[in-house]
Amino acid sequence: MDQADARVLSGEVVVRWWFKARRGHALLPLAMVLFAGGLYAVQDTSVLLPALTGAPRVALSLFVPVPLLACLMAVLESRLPAAEVSGVRSVTRLDNLLVVSVAALALLCGVLVAALNGTSTAVTCGRNAVFLTGLMLLGRAWAGQTAVMIPVGWLVTVVVVGFRGNVPHLWTVIALPADNLFAAAASLIVFAAGLAAQIRSSRKTA
Repeated sequence: MDQADARVLSGEVVVRWWFKARRGHALLPLAMVLFAGGLYAVQDTSVLLPALTGAPRVALSLFVPVPLLACLMAVLESRLPAAEVSGVRSVTRLDNLLVVSVAALALLCGVLVAALNGTSTAVTCGRNAVFLTGLMLLGRAWAGQTAVMIPVGWLVTVVVVGFRGNVPHLWTVIALPADNLFAAAASLIVFAAGLAAQIRSSRKTA
């Protein structure tokens, strides 16, 4: 076995070890099933919720990404920090690749469910999953695992003060329609910032 083959084999071992340590084989399929099932179940359903500005009709799909985010956080926090910091530089890149893959699958799932149901709500939910994931990763850089509550806090804030009548404010992002360019751009920017923060948070020892 030459050095090139040895490096390939070593890389494969690292990936297998990393994925097993992250419990990706168990948590990621569960996350996607919950996300797809939630999308299909709620479809275009909306409910009246109490808010400071009245009682806006809020799409239930806003809350569908929450289980996906919880599972993703559990995956990222299932690790051996000391070993990862001391020996394996590629783990940070693997974590970012995992996050990007989950976000891409959420978007794809939204498109497929939207095509099946003939509505754009599922596409909006896929975009929102990207935005909320970015928020969660930004918070994880300083708050650790408790940052999983940041997207939940954003959702509550949007419901309570994010509407003027039934019209969402621009800053809410997640309440905006699927074809809103600002929401798409904001989601990508926040997601990219979250990935940058992930580089730091993935190499923390505590």
